[in-house]
Amino acid sequence: MKKILLILFTFHFSLLTSSAQQKIVLDLERTVRLATDSSLSAQKYQSVYDASRYRYLSWQASRKPQFALESTPVMYERYMTQRYLSIEDIDVYRQQRLFYSQAGITATQTMERWGGQFYGSTQFGYLRTFGEQNQTQFMTIPIAVGYKQDLLFYNPLKWARQIEPLKLERAEKELIYGIEKTSEQAVEKFFALALAQDMMQMAMESLASCDTIYAIAERRYKIASISKAELSILELQKTNARTTLANARITHSRAVKELATYLGMDPTTEIDLIIPLVVGTLHIDGTEAIALARENNPKYLESRQATAEARREAERAKVEKNLSVSLDASIGLNQVADNFADAYRHLQSQDMATVKLTIPLKDWGKRKNAYLAARSSVDTAERTEQETARDVELDVAMTVAEFNERQTIVENARQALTIAEDAYAQTLQQFIRAQADAYSLSVAQSHWQTARQNHITSLQNYWLAYYHLRRLTLYDYQHRQAISHR
Repeated sequence: MKKILLILFTFHFSLLTSSAQQKIVLDLERTVRLATDSSLSAQKYQSVYDASRYRYLSWQASRKPQFALESTPVMYERYMTQRYLSIEDIDVYRQQRLFYSQAGITATQTMERWGGQFYGSTQFGYLRTFGEQNQTQFMTIPIAVGYKQDLLFYNPLKWARQIEPLKLERAEKELIYGIEKTSEQAVEKFFALALAQDMMQMAMESLASCDTIYAIAERRYKIASISKAELSILELQKTNARTTLANARITHSRAVKELATYLGMDPTTEIDLIIPLVVGTLHIDGTEAIALARENNPKYLESRQATAEARREAERAKVEKNLSVSLDASIGLNQVADNFADAYRHLQSQDMATVKLTIPLKDWGKRKNAYLAARSSVDTAERTEQETARDVELDVAMTVAEFNERQTIVENARQALTIAEDAYAQTLQQFIRAQADAYSLSVAQSHWQTARQNHITSLQNYWLAYYHLRRLTLYDYQHRQAISHR
């Protein structure tokens, strides 16, 4: 590059002259860090994880004893009610007024092992009626305890204990997976700008070269060293170079705005990029990468969760296919009195036991088909789980093979760039000494520019393959550690 700039003599170009705009220099590592810290997509993935974590904490809290105060502080009614007068043997309407107040504390505790629920309560009520005879009553239930559950051994609490932690683990992996996807998108936008930046630089250099070469050609034309046709070709190249530079500036401006916006910066920010190189050799073992994907990739957890939920619904449908039986039993103490103190004396027993039985006599195959549908859903989920594993492992294996091969491609592209640059420099010197024609110079310049773009593209593909593999396995192969963004 230095050889060519020296051969092209001295020229001055200024890309952007506004000093009011913010300027920033980014390398690939800083770009990825900004994307994972500040981009809207990273914040979105964090919000999704937070929602899942709060749902998990809510479920964890539901496993502990729950206490609630249920109260009707004030209820007043005035209405007409029908009454029977036995002496006169007639029904009459009388106005009725009452004031009622009630409060109670209930406690519940789920029993995950059995799938039932213990509950207990204490209540107090006050009733005041107004009419021909005013009356006051106090009602108390100092203590009442009970237990209820389904008797056919479908235990939703057992399934929740299996599925809910799986949901949280999946949410944690999906957070990392999503942020790694953000990193991958940032790499794409980084190299889109890198290509646009290099294209604009080449367009500027090409225009400077065309100006210099055309000036040389004009002097040679005056002494009949080159033909009019060759001079016209060089003039056309100079005109085309101006158009190419204008288009390159538009592409560069768009790429800058897209990257700045994605990183949460002002769209008018000026960005200069430091193109990353590939230093050393990083070889990734395919077997290790597949094992890491099985351990970390959230798609495995997603399919496992879907299979568990399908099995849960199949078990429920199987239990409910023939009949359903439930039990609700409680014992306690209660009393009613005309004054507060007597309401807690001479307490009476309060017992309740209920068994509910439902047997379908004729449902036209409703429950049977619901069970068969649930079983089919289990088969579908299991096959989907196998298909997901196959697809992820294939993607990992192909990406590993691609990444390992990309390192050689990058080195070849670097060598090609060096060769093309030297060839262009030599051809330019020969043209200046009138030892090469304009066509040969144009071809050499085209090869040089193509080699520059190919080199950046090879780096782009290398880093995209690396970050794609990071996303698939959630593993940092450079630092040999699992990725965490929490």
